[in-house]
Amino acid sequence: FAVSSIVDLPSNNNFLATQVWPSARVAARALEDYGAALLSSSSSSFRIAELGCGPGLPSLTAAVSLGCQVIATDIDDLALELVMEAAREQTTTTSGQSLVSTRTYDLIRAEWEADWMDDVDLFVMSDVFESEAIAKGAARLTQQVLERGNESRLWVFAQSDRAQREVYLKELQTCCQGHSHQLQLGWSTFETFDAKQRLWLCDLDETRVNYG
Repeated sequence: FAVSSIVDLPSNNNFLATQVWPSARVAARALEDYGAALLSSSSSSFRIAELGCGPGLPSLTAAVSLGCQVIATDIDDLALELVMEAAREQTTTTSGQSLVSTRTYDLIRAEWEADWMDDVDLFVMSDVFESEAIAKGAARLTQQVLERGNESRLWVFAQSDRAQREVYLKELQTCCQGHSHQLQLGWSTFETFDAKQRLWLCDLDETRVNYG
């Protein structure tokens, strides 16, 4: 489903930011299937942040299915407007507040913004590797998430044919050298999810994605 197929987009809009990509569908399903396991092990309110959200399918799914606070971030203003419009319709609580909020965030710069990032329990990225610069920025941010002492987690979803995801993996390996959180880094399948892992790199085959 492409948002741009039903609305007139501004000429300066990033076309890629308005599409619901296959990885976003898999990320949404993962939040439905596995998110509750993380919530049940949390002793306080659980907060999720989607990085490079586009139209925000995973963010909306997390809010609706898990009932938790979600921060949807992107560099594209129109993408954030689309998310908030959908959030107002789908995730408003009885008190009149939406479970989803939005923030402008640049994955290329990948700066740690403590005023909101320190409170995030789970970061989610799906198919954000549209350029080498973004892939490297995402890797640096991943390393920062793993450095946190609060046990926050990160789920990353990417198709097998995305060349830049290997740039991400190589940069992440470089970033993590010499750190106490060194991990066996590699892509795994949807079925091999482990709730104890702080970092999940989920590989997906676009031909097996459910578009129903």
